[in-house]
Amino acid sequence: MTLASTPNGKPASGEERVAGTQTIGRALAILGLLREAKGGLALTEVSRSLSLHLSTTHRILRALVNAGYVTQNAEERYRLGREAYLLGQAAQRELGFDNVMPLLEDVAHRTGESANLVVRDGNEAVVVLRVESTQPLRFTQPTGTRIPLHCTSTGKALLAFGPDPAKEVEALGELERFTPDTITSRRDLLSDLEAARRRGYSTNLGERITGVCGVAAPVLGHGGELIAAVAIQGPDIRMPADGLEELGRLVVDIANQVTHLIPGGYRL
Repeated sequence: MTLASTPNGKPASGEERVAGTQTIGRALAILGLLREAKGGLALTEVSRSLSLHLSTTHRILRALVNAGYVTQNAEERYRLGREAYLLGQAAQRELGFDNVMPLLEDVAHRTGESANLVVRDGNEAVVVLRVESTQPLRFTQPTGTRIPLHCTSTGKALLAFGPDPAKEVEALGELERFTPDTITSRRDLLSDLEAARRRGYSTNLGERITGVCGVAAPVLGHGGELIAAVAIQGPDIRMPADGLEELGRLVVDIANQVTHLIPGGYRL
């Protein structure tokens, strides 16, 4: 095991290692905050949002600015910088997302509906790739959007095709009601997930947003492990419940193709 070292070459003490880890965590938290911000953030806004001292926040921001991961304007508002952009582009390429995007574009063109790739993050899911429908009436969901698991097609795919759906459902806690059609009973949700496993895809019938439906299928790794979910989404007037089977078969096919485009052994 290699110990961390101080600038003078001596091994870092336990306190120094903890402090270094804490600083890294705070820097990552700042980058995450700026990723979600629109129009940049002032120093005081970053400090307040993360409950950090102004001096600590300023020191970390200066380091990030000097490294190119954050940029600032004359009014000292901070945004993500060029290095953050280049890092994201490299991650998109290395994770195979550059190859997945044409698949989503093709399925969106063929169906006229929106398509996305979603990954799990704790008790939520995050949209990492998205192609919007060109229809005037459409459901918009930008990349980076965080969504609940129990009432979305991708969320239910991530629950249904995991190793233990019953355990996953129990860990969700109270199931929030978003619409009159949201499933709020654990027993009913588990039954819905079991049906999804049998047919190979999950559905959302207006359970998060009234009038919006979706079908999703799991993306499995080469060893059968759950990696992500692919979905097709649109308004119920174009995606009625009795017409979802064909879309379900299509999204299963797309998910199987995605499996071969993402490098195995990595958690997305």
